Amino acid sequence: MRESNKNRIELLEITKNNDILSALVRQSLNQENLKVRFAINMADYNHLKRILDYRPFENTGFGPYRYYFVLNYRKDTGSSDLCYTDIRVEQLDRHKQYEFKISQKLMSDILWLYAVKDMKEIETMIEK
Repeated sequence: MRESNKNRIELLEITKNNDILSALVRQSLNQENLKVRFAINMADYNHLKRILDYRPFENTGFGPYRYYFVLNYRKDTGSSDLCYTDIRVEQLDRHKQYEFKISQKLMSDILWLYAVKDMKEIETMIEK
């Protein structure tokens, strides 16, 4: 049986406009799906681009890929600023978790978003 992703944060896109870098994620809060945009740095832009470009099931169909933060992570012993986190990659009925490197700051931001319980905390970040 397929796991439910309704409580996971989904990575939707990253953007670079006039040297302003941001990530757009989908988050479920109070049974409402919200698109939340927040600033990222250039290193995390590259890390997230690597995630969004990852296509492990390319030969299985033409359905869209989806990427979910699983919320477990471990520190990178080679760098105090980086960590490894699991991302659940899905396409149609196929899915698997893969480990990717991101900054500890970005992981902290994702964990904070996951812990938000009141929409007022993120209302300026919500995209319509």
